[in-house]
Amino acid sequence: MHPLIKILCFILVLLLISMVNNTMLFFMVLIFFIMLFSFKVQTFLHAVRRMRWLFLSIFMIYAFGTPGELIPNFPVHFAPTFEGLQFGLVQIEKLLIALAALSLLLTNSPREQMMLGLYMLLSPLNLVGLNVERFAARLMLTLDYVEELAAKDNSSFSFKHLDQIDEYIKYLPQANVVSFQKLPFSLIDKLMMILLSALFVFMIYRGFA
Repeated sequence: MHPLIKILCFILVLLLISMVNNTMLFFMVLIFFIMLFSFKVQTFLHAVRRMRWLFLSIFMIYAFGTPGELIPNFPVHFAPTFEGLQFGLVQIEKLLIALAALSLLLTNSPREQMMLGLYMLLSPLNLVGLNVERFAARLMLTLDYVEELAAKDNSSFSFKHLDQIDEYIKYLPQANVVSFQKLPFSLIDKLMMILLSALFVFMIYRGFA
């Protein structure tokens, strides 16, 4: 599948989770978990483990900060609400779906193809004066820098390294040229493009209706 189609599918998933009901959201979680298991995507588990405190914080904020019916017989003077527990679980489900979709997207697409898809997605912004070529090239070089830094022994990425990115790109050897190899659209890609366009139009219509 063309990388542009993959990125559009990812965007569609992000839009879809904000529109479906709780039952459909639960089935989406199951579907993505099955897909992750089928493709043996290990990065998702690592990402979830790193974000466990974020999930817990979101759950606690919604549980104790949402008005509603209090849970009876709670051992302390303040208690979570049933509505808060439900909303907290819904938000965690949405984050899990988004994280699973992103993990599938990055695992099944080489970085160069992802940059090509992103470049094609943003190319209409050339009409308003944005230099998409420069943006895509700097993004790829930034990813190269972060990957090189992460590969070093006993190194950890911090905000101070962000100041070094411009210097890294500025003094990069001229031999390191960023290029994008265009990929042709297959028949399936064209059919998916038509389907995704129809879905986007339908979702926009529902949003305004």
